[in-house]
Amino acid sequence: MLIENGVVYDGLGGAPVHSSVLVEGGRIRALGIEAHSYEGERHDAGGLAIAPGFVDMHTHSDVSVLSDPDCVSAIWQGITSQVVGHCGFSAAPTDSSTRQSMRLEEPVFGFPGPDGDEAEWGWDTMTAYLDALADCRPRTNVGTFVGHNTLRRLVVGSQAGEPDDSVLSSMADRARSSIEEGALGVTTGLSYPPGIYASTREIIAIARVAAECGRRYHTHMRYDSGGVRSSLEEAIATGRAAECSVNVSHLYPSATDPENEVERLFTMIEAENRGGGDVTFDLTLFVRGGGAWAQSLPAWALEGGLEGFRGRLADPQARARLLAEIEQGQAGRDWDDDLIVKVSGEGSADLVGRSIGEMAEVEEIEPAEMVLRALGADPQFWVAPTIKRQTDLDELLRHELCIPVTDGMSSHPQRHAHLGLMPKTFGTFPLLFQSYVRERGVLGLPEAIARATSAPADRLGLPDRGRLVEGNMADIVIFDPMEIASTGTDEAPGQQPRGVRDVMVNGSWAMLGGILTADRRGDVLT
Repeated sequence: MLIENGVVYDGLGGAPVHSSVLVEGGRIRALGIEAHSYEGERHDAGGLAIAPGFVDMHTHSDVSVLSDPDCVSAIWQGITSQVVGHCGFSAAPTDSSTRQSMRLEEPVFGFPGPDGDEAEWGWDTMTAYLDALADCRPRTNVGTFVGHNTLRRLVVGSQAGEPDDSVLSSMADRARSSIEEGALGVTTGLSYPPGIYASTREIIAIARVAAECGRRYHTHMRYDSGGVRSSLEEAIATGRAAECSVNVSHLYPSATDPENEVERLFTMIEAENRGGGDVTFDLTLFVRGGGAWAQSLPAWALEGGLEGFRGRLADPQARARLLAEIEQGQAGRDWDDDLIVKVSGEGSADLVGRSIGEMAEVEEIEPAEMVLRALGADPQFWVAPTIKRQTDLDELLRHELCIPVTDGMSSHPQRHAHLGLMPKTFGTFPLLFQSYVRERGVLGLPEAIARATSAPADRLGLPDRGRLVEGNMADIVIFDPMEIASTGTDEAPGQQPRGVRDVMVNGSWAMLGGILTADRRGDVLT
């Protein structure tokens, strides 16, 4: 097939050219073929941009892609490759007990089966999980990291404490096996249990496995009372000690940090890289965040997993202590802005779209008490408060080491609505080209396309993705740079973006004219 009459962006940041792309056997066979010399099937790009499919380097679609193999929210915005297993949470390795606890406690793993039933995900090893991905025939390509939280839950459990050398060696061995079976590297989530209990020594041991396997280490940092700089210092020190490349997941200062905090973060990263390190970062583009409210709880309250936490809620003394610490630690929090966007299951679906402040007012109780009641209903509900400054996001994105990511999970706009939908899941890449490129000029269009394609592909070790060059896989998006836009809102997040017309995955059309086709040709990325 010859894709003609378009403006080709190669994904490398070069100037666009009016040209054509010849696709054969799932790969790009040639560029610049003259229309009059080609006698096969043609596809008219209509003068729009022809670019590599977008690579979402940081998603939480670990099981949502099995629940909805059509990957609607990803394809709608031009994503052709998703990478999961982030923030320390991966779907494997597990056993029956940890799979059950993950499904109950983590919204990332709480999606229904493809037929709407309660899913019983039946794998133990990374190999079995990747086989399940391949069997479901996803519409996008999918690759995964192995998560430290998943490893720790499997080997140590949900309790605090320092693992001894033999236990730590067992965790490292499982990380190594997972990479050998196809995982792209190792991730941590140090704001979440059980990763919150890990010492730097433990993290270094796991990150060293990634280095020894020629892979990267991605970290959702601690973000504790020491602030973002303290967290970044630990991430940098981990990379130095483990001799591994480090990517900081969704790096940004708090909206309450000094206005020059971004420059200080850049200084730290650039100094480490000049000294021989390899530190990069990615970024979510919305001013609202998105994560479990439980991140704001003291670590002692979360020890022992769901059973331990619910036991403390039922204990009058522990509950009173917890209430006092929330009231003190969250003084000044804008409870009306604490919008609930994700829940673990249908039983707490009535929380979605409401704020803690609104619910507290209706119940005529204090917000801290409302938090405990909501946590009793769903200990892992997610909120999306406004925690970032737009000026900081602009400055971070301008940096050459920054890659935009959704930090969402591919979702079906109807079937998954009861679990909560987020605008970033449906509109991150359209927002990049709408707001950061067209409206405000933070990046030029060729550079923005490179940040969404070849840059993440390179960082992930996927040389045949993310660029329109001969021999690469034919992952292609055709979009209108003057029309592309995110249309989702807090009230209606699951809206199809504008301006993305056609999407090709591995040489097969996944979407034409904004409508999904019958073909699902995604590959498992290893």
